[in-house]
Amino acid sequence: MEKESKKGKIFALAVMGIYLLFLCWLILFKMADSLDKIPSRRSINFVPFYYGEFNGSQFQLFDILYNMLVFVPAGFYFAALGKKKIISGIGGCFILSLSFEVLQWVFAIGSSDITDLITNTAGGVVGTGIYFLLRKLSRGHEVKIVSIIGAVIELGLIGLLVLLFINN
Repeated sequence: MEKESKKGKIFALAVMGIYLLFLCWLILFKMADSLDKIPSRRSINFVPFYYGEFNGSQFQLFDILYNMLVFVPAGFYFAALGKKKIISGIGGCFILSLSFEVLQWVFAIGSSDITDLITNTAGGVVGTGIYFLLRKLSRGHEVKIVSIIGAVIELGLIGLLVLLFINN
């Protein structure tokens, strides 16, 4: 991050901000396009990797991979933009995930689950690892590279969302 310009850091913060808004919409609001479509449910599970009636291994694997995947960018950005890279990357993802789980329980908008906390944090570990790998390979341009890729992906997602809302 040392070689990144002030404009590059602002761009990275903007891309991260859009990603975090998308993550809130995904996790807290379950991608609902109106408030009445948000499920009203309050449950909490403190048993790791226990899925109750959803005992199919395919569902569990998908859920685990999905939770990890959506937190990889958070791990990258928290590490890249934080002062203490490893603590910022992994700790930031843990705190963000814990916040989502608490908010889901408090507002009765989902199931709070220890498995989500574990797998989201694991995604942050992967994202932090990607940050260190890219830092080594790109010689200080890792944030710029990932921010550009992130911006392109976000523009594509925004386009798809606009089409979704137009068709509904």
